[in-house]
Amino acid sequence: MVFLVKKIKNHMKGSLLLELLIAVGVFAIVLPPLIMGFISAGGGKAQQNRRIEAIALLRETEEAVRSVREKGWSSFATNGTYHPIVSSTEWSLVAGTENVNGLTRSLEISSVSRDSNGVVVTSGGTIDPSTKKVDITISWGLPFLSEVTSTMYVTRYVGNNANSQTSQADFNLGNPQNTQVSNTSGGEVKLAFNTKGKWCEPNLSIASVDLPGTPNSVWGSEGNIYVSSQQTTNSFMHVEVSNTDPPTSSFQGKLTGYEGFDVFGDGSYGYIATSNNTKEVVIINLNQYSDPGNQIYQEAGYFNTVTNTGSSVSTDANAIFVMNNRGYVTADNYLYVFDLSSKSGSRPRIGNRISFANTGDTAGQIYGRVVGSTTYIFIAVQGSTVEELKVLNVTNHNQSSQWRVVGDINIEPNNCSSLESGKAVYVNPDGTRAFISSTNDVNFKEFFTINTSNKSNPSLVGGLATNPPCTNGGGYEAGGMDPEQSVVVSLLENRAIVVGLDNPNDAINSKEYQVLDLTNEANPTYCGGLDIDAGIIGITSVKEADGDAFSYIITNDASNELKIIQGGPDGTYLEEGVYDSVETDLGSEAALNRLNVTSTVPVATTLTFQIAGADQVNGSCVNASYTYVGPDGTNSTFYPSTGGVIPFNDDGSGFENPARCVKYRAYLSTTNYNLSPEVLDVSLNYSP
Repeated sequence: MVFLVKKIKNHMKGSLLLELLIAVGVFAIVLPPLIMGFISAGGGKAQQNRRIEAIALLRETEEAVRSVREKGWSSFATNGTYHPIVSSTEWSLVAGTENVNGLTRSLEISSVSRDSNGVVVTSGGTIDPSTKKVDITISWGLPFLSEVTSTMYVTRYVGNNANSQTSQADFNLGNPQNTQVSNTSGGEVKLAFNTKGKWCEPNLSIASVDLPGTPNSVWGSEGNIYVSSQQTTNSFMHVEVSNTDPPTSSFQGKLTGYEGFDVFGDGSYGYIATSNNTKEVVIINLNQYSDPGNQIYQEAGYFNTVTNTGSSVSTDANAIFVMNNRGYVTADNYLYVFDLSSKSGSRPRIGNRISFANTGDTAGQIYGRVVGSTTYIFIAVQGSTVEELKVLNVTNHNQSSQWRVVGDINIEPNNCSSLESGKAVYVNPDGTRAFISSTNDVNFKEFFTINTSNKSNPSLVGGLATNPPCTNGGGYEAGGMDPEQSVVVSLLENRAIVVGLDNPNDAINSKEYQVLDLTNEANPTYCGGLDIDAGIIGITSVKEADGDAFSYIITNDASNELKIIQGGPDGTYLEEGVYDSVETDLGSEAALNRLNVTSTVPVATTLTFQIAGADQVNGSCVNASYTYVGPDGTNSTFYPSTGGVIPFNDDGSGFENPARCVKYRAYLSTTNYNLSPEVLDVSLNYSP
């Protein structure tokens, strides 16, 4: 019994020990997390308080950024690390970071790039000079290392301003070029009135030149007149014409030693068709004299017409044309093509010569046009050949289909005239119309419009005359004038000029200078002219880049053989003009946002704009250099009549945006010369 009790006691002691050990083990597991929990609870409160302080400081920093930005973009938009401070009750930014009650505050300003669609990108793209990225960071180390951040995109577009021009006084500060400022509707810009010259109201008061020789052919380009003569002492003559109102002219030089029958010029070189059997074409260098004292030009090169077998040709050359480094010349009834990639020495022939008429017949004039990828030569034919106009394809001499006569037309197949002969031809730029003048016949017309859309089957616009009465059909009757040459002076204005001599067989004393209205191309009508009884031998016309237009004629006068006649649209307004605004100083560099325009643009008129932004030069916008651009930032595009968004460009040259100095340019034009577009109000929206 005693033993049993003793065992029981010993067993109880073992159980208590085991329970104690278990309890100690449990406490060893549970106690540390409990302790850490108590510690974390205390630290979490501190961390939470820190975060609340940091967020408040972050919001304050954001407001400080907005406040500094609103005071001015240029003082804000410099990349770097900053912190805000209060100075004189206003926020400002100071370089570097700062510590505020154990919190480190910083903001970093950096550039923003955008792709072509204006979307912000992290790599590539183009820097947007009117947007900055601001990264704000508030960080702390206790009780735990942590931070709060925010990112802002800040732009210039705060408090946009506008600079407007709307009154006559505003517009008067600008520079009108063939435009005018008026006050019909409270101030506007429109095309200038046409006081220069009208095709249908010609006069001889502009200028005339006394040439050293007797002319027989003339060709013109802007600023230059080229004349040939059969007098060997004055084979070729060159006159320069100034781009002034009115123009002035000056004799520049000549070439001697040849009989010249036709002439062409292209600025640096002149070309004459001659009677020389080894130099049917002579090329003249207009930049060099062989005899400066006597103003005799240097001969640069030549072309010798030969048969397809290589034997010499003794026939005189009579018509010449130059186009795209090729020369085209006719001698007898053949067309020759030669290489002009160089102008020096003997120029090689290209391909075989092409027969275009009966033996003994010649070209009155030749004219070239490139239509698509095809090169055509149009020939007015004189002589027994019944077709007065021939069309030749001279594209590729290695293909027979592209080196031959492809079309022709007989403008009087009904025996209405036995005198018909092609004197001159002009072809419009797209090659769909040829205009031909012919020998005078009292029973038939002298000027015709040919539809050449189908080069293999040209047709007379207005139809062929029938016999009798031979006065119907298409064309124009020149009266008693025997045409020597004709030219279309303006397709937009539908004007042509026919010049010539009095026909001794016609009792009518018609004007030798006749201006035609081609509005009805089947039946052109007379709209003005001049009496030059000595007779007119040739004519050429030039339209200058600034819109001025002239015809140059050579006459049989004993002196002042070359005469300059100013032309232009026969209406109230000039054809086109430009208006440049006065330069505007915005006071500081600003983003140019948008050009806003109020205007009126009648049908048949156009109005477009370009904008120019620039930096000051020597502290002045007057001295700045302005480059005008359109909406894509290049000078090849234009804003419509309502304006548009202005592109950014901050590369330091040419067009600049942002910019301090700004101008705009308006381009006005019309094809109805009694109507003009009008600029009423122009407003520039910008952000400082």
